[in-house]
Amino acid sequence: MKSYKGIVSASVLTFSLVLSGCSSSNPEESGAEAVSSNFNESGLPIVEEDITLEIAGKYDARTGSDWNELETFKEINEGTNVNIDWKLSPGSDWTQKRNLMIASGDLPDVILKLSPSDVVMGGSQGIFIPLEDMIDKYAPNLTAFLDENPEVRDAITAPDGHIYSLPMANMSKFKRSSGNTLWINEKWLEKIGMDMPETTDEFYEALQAFKEQDMNGNGDPNDEIPLSGIYGDSLHGFNFLFGSFGTIDETFLVKGDKVEFVRTSPEYKEVIKYLSSLYQNGLLDQETFTLEGSAFLSKLAAGDKANVGAFFGWSPDQITNPDYKWDYKSPIHALKGPEGHQVRGYLNPQLDQATFAITKGNQHPEATIRWVDRAYDPDMSFKLRQGPNRVEKLDNGKYGIVDPPEGFTAGEWRVKETPYNSFVYGFSQKMREQMDLSNLKPGVLDPDKDEWFDLQEPKLKNWIYPQILFTKQQYDDITRYQTDIMAYTDEMAAKWITGTADVEADWEKYVENLKKMGLDDFTQIYQDGYDTYQENTQ
Repeated sequence: MKSYKGIVSASVLTFSLVLSGCSSSNPEESGAEAVSSNFNESGLPIVEEDITLEIAGKYDARTGSDWNELETFKEINEGTNVNIDWKLSPGSDWTQKRNLMIASGDLPDVILKLSPSDVVMGGSQGIFIPLEDMIDKYAPNLTAFLDENPEVRDAITAPDGHIYSLPMANMSKFKRSSGNTLWINEKWLEKIGMDMPETTDEFYEALQAFKEQDMNGNGDPNDEIPLSGIYGDSLHGFNFLFGSFGTIDETFLVKGDKVEFVRTSPEYKEVIKYLSSLYQNGLLDQETFTLEGSAFLSKLAAGDKANVGAFFGWSPDQITNPDYKWDYKSPIHALKGPEGHQVRGYLNPQLDQATFAITKGNQHPEATIRWVDRAYDPDMSFKLRQGPNRVEKLDNGKYGIVDPPEGFTAGEWRVKETPYNSFVYGFSQKMREQMDLSNLKPGVLDPDKDEWFDLQEPKLKNWIYPQILFTKQQYDDITRYQTDIMAYTDEMAAKWITGTADVEADWEKYVENLKKMGLDDFTQIYQDGYDTYQENTQ
């Protein structure tokens, strides 16, 4: 079974062990020597004589690994005399390679795409150097972005007061609505004579009809999948359905400043019972516990006609077959559940706190900061976020969406010349308002439109646990409990949904077992972290 997402990455334990084998050093003693005479504090070039920075990270297969040939990086590098030697790995290999790199002590100048716990623990041992002073001196674009978005500065500042990594941050308000949206094939609905479902019962009836009829018209009534998704996946999982039962799919929620563990709540039990009814009646993809992302996307795009009735994801425009992607058209709004709940989760911003960390081996940290600050220039951030091919400046000063050429999905077109979310940028609501989205496909209410967020907003509950950095001790304590508790709750959910166990019969014993595993202490760590965050940000 796939591991379930948590607020803290599952790499906490691995990285803790890795760090335990590393020699500790004082952050004040780490990093570069005195600023070189080769370095210019302003203007171009950044350095008089060429330097080369080695940067390790992961890449999206659609973008490729030769980032120096991307339009965005050609522009960032231009005139700087800073060259980049990219050491990029496929995403599937990245965590292991990163940990081996750190364990060996053979560090590049910069490491991309760590986890928040990696950064705090690495920073505490001097592997990553503090950046806040250099940001103030040499990063005017990033400083301006942080001043405009104090929530981002709070999120990237460790409890010891240092900033050890730079963020990828998208502060657009529409990103506060979950990308886990439910899409349903409207052609199939027309075929069975049903309107868009508005309740969980109506959704169940539609899936039942999808199962019983030859929806794709190929003469085989058994090759359709009524509903597909990936159990435990934040984008393609079942988050959307949780709101119909009065909760959201997170590890912890905050209600009235009290932190609650979702998986022992009565609401969670009702979600499990609904998913179990879907699975055991053949309405939910029977591979939901084993599907990998690539296999899921292949399933959505296979064949000349759609074979999936409904699925979870951000937008069919970016992940299904271009020949029938708009069979799915507008997403379903929050479904009303049996008790009248109709909730969606108000989310933290799209913010990766640990995107860019400078290691103690970097001999040019000031030049590195000046170089990466060019990514936070508003125009460059716009290109890094949207893809320079996907947008064009209009006469009215706004940016319009460029349709992808034949053979490209919108997603492929967007990342053709940019690493997208694998690198830093700072995207604001103000930039978002520069976009003219009127030429998105007609008749489609797309999550990329603010109109979609406006419709969702009345249903959004601000129960979300904020993005914070814990102390090293708290991360160590989380590691003590997280693995066993999350594995046990995953295991029981799988048994209940597939019907090998009965949630009603098991529930009391299930909660009791979790308490024996330290659930109260686990929850208290998150309560303490939340309380500290509240004190520091008010």
